[in-house]
Amino acid sequence: MYEYLNGVVVDINPAYIVIDVNGVGYLVNVANPYSFKADEKQKVYVHQAVSETENTLYGFKKYADKELFLNLLKVKGIGPKSALTILANDDHQGFIRAVNSDDVNYLKKFPKIGPKAAKQIILDLKGKITSNEPSGPLFEMPTTTNNTLDEAIEALAALGYSERELKKITPKLDELNNQTTDQYISAGLKLLMKG
Repeated sequence: MYEYLNGVVVDINPAYIVIDVNGVGYLVNVANPYSFKADEKQKVYVHQAVSETENTLYGFKKYADKELFLNLLKVKGIGPKSALTILANDDHQGFIRAVNSDDVNYLKKFPKIGPKAAKQIILDLKGKITSNEPSGPLFEMPTTTNNTLDEAIEALAALGYSERELKKITPKLDELNNQTTDQYISAGLKLLMKG
């Protein structure tokens, strides 16, 4: 089992990064690939998931994110993709508060989390998670003349947000000027959670 990879991020895609560690490129699925910087040495905490059909790495910038991911995997019916989608939202404190206060409506705002899954998350994680921190799409993507915003929309789609949801927030995001892809993703997630 790998604990972390320490290397240079050589490729950033909507759903994953590739990190070069001593000449070996590791494909690592991450919640927000554009929060990583290309061509910079970085430490990425990883979880390796092995099944009969695949061997997959999931990566995190902080160890606390990895712990939350592992807790989410313990929830019946929550797989790695749903867990990454939940982690993509920067408001982990809000997620933890929602779990600990039985806020089903907050949890249902995440893609593919319905009332049953939200209740299961609360049942399995209530009182068990805390935070020490301070607080490829199958549809036609909304496109703009802003390449950075387009990358952010692709990353949100890779997390599982629908075409309808993304078309609704794209004009609001387009009004923001001179944002990085990571900033657009964070702003987009905040708009989607308000939804």
